[in-house]
Amino acid sequence: MGEREPRRGGDAGRIADSVRLAAVRACDLLDTGPEESFDRLTRMASTTLGVPLAFITVIDDRRSFWKSQVGADEAEGIGQQQPVTETLGALVVESGAPVVVPDVALDSRTRGDPLALALGIASWVGYPVHGPDRQIVGVLSVADVLPRAWSSRDLTVLEALSEIATGTITLRGALGRATDLARTLQQSLLPPTLPDLPGLDISARYRPAGDGAEVIGDFFDAFRTGPGALGVVLGDVAGKGVEAARVTALAHYTIRAAASHRTDPAGVLGELNTALLTQRPDSERFLTAVYLSVRRFRRFRRGLLRVTICSAGHTPVLLRGADYAVRPVGVHGLVLGVFGDAQLVNTEVRLRRGEMLLLYTDGVTEARRGDEQYGDERLRGLVAALGPASAADLTAAVEADVLTFTAGPPQDDIAILALGLPHEPGIR
Repeated sequence: MGEREPRRGGDAGRIADSVRLAAVRACDLLDTGPEESFDRLTRMASTTLGVPLAFITVIDDRRSFWKSQVGADEAEGIGQQQPVTETLGALVVESGAPVVVPDVALDSRTRGDPLALALGIASWVGYPVHGPDRQIVGVLSVADVLPRAWSSRDLTVLEALSEIATGTITLRGALGRATDLARTLQQSLLPPTLPDLPGLDISARYRPAGDGAEVIGDFFDAFRTGPGALGVVLGDVAGKGVEAARVTALAHYTIRAAASHRTDPAGVLGELNTALLTQRPDSERFLTAVYLSVRRFRRFRRGLLRVTICSAGHTPVLLRGADYAVRPVGVHGLVLGVFGDAQLVNTEVRLRRGEMLLLYTDGVTEARRGDEQYGDERLRGLVAALGPASAADLTAAVEADVLTFTAGPPQDDIAILALGLPHEPGIR
């Protein structure tokens, strides 16, 4: 490995400083994969300065982790991380300032450095990269295979790139916190339980995309609108992230407010369309939704339920008959938040014993396995083939079949809701 003289002019205690280490942990960069925002900076450093090697390194008290690197791919026996005692970047942390080394072999701090020897580094410069609280969490560095008198232009470029790296870390953390808050908001808008209407069978399931970390705008809700009456909505906000969560919240509260003083679904969704156009005119987000007004007939004990449906650009509502045949119902209006007139139309359906309505977002039908899409035909075939099934059976079967088809986490959120009247006792 070679021997190196003790470092001079640095403070080794800074490496293990508890405040600094807390800042490193808070950045959440150790052991993470490549990110274009960091890779862009190392490429820029390498190209602008004409050097073969460039690194963004995260350093704790034990190791130095390459978050991004250019030029070290072909080096044998060198992994993505090295012991902190065997890395040049530790010099920057110890000194608390940039370190400029024109000739590694002549500098007592770097002579015999294992990593320099392994990569053939003859000259090196490192600039500190800070976390949001200005603690040094890492280093942006470049290296050449020949001794080099680093120019003032070189150092100005590196200083600017290190500040950009610092800003990238700060923005990354802020976006992460905002995303967590948005996901919490989105989850809070999903009803913890569904309301009970005597005789009604209702079930809903929600599955976030991927690992659930990304905020996408699927939502559903079910709430009482009067004696023996429910409002039911399922929708999908275009886009993702914090803005999608904001629009989802607006939709959730606007629909509930509108349903408190009007019973027709087209009127409820019309008020949401107006709210989207007026309250968030600068937003490019739009949404699709289907709203159901569910009411009991006076003859409810004989097995009748009146459901009025309005769709605003949403996936078709499927009616599963008592004979298990499946057909779409309702009129397809326009998406909300784009047009002054969304062409919303009410359709009334009378549900009888054994009949069920299925609502779902496009995360179901547009789920993919390679180039193949799950599709409407596959969904309708599954629903028809289930035989006697409760609402919970139906929603669970759809979710399970989609996940089996994709053979992994879905790429889009999935929301599914089923409601109807169960078969008479003894028939199921």
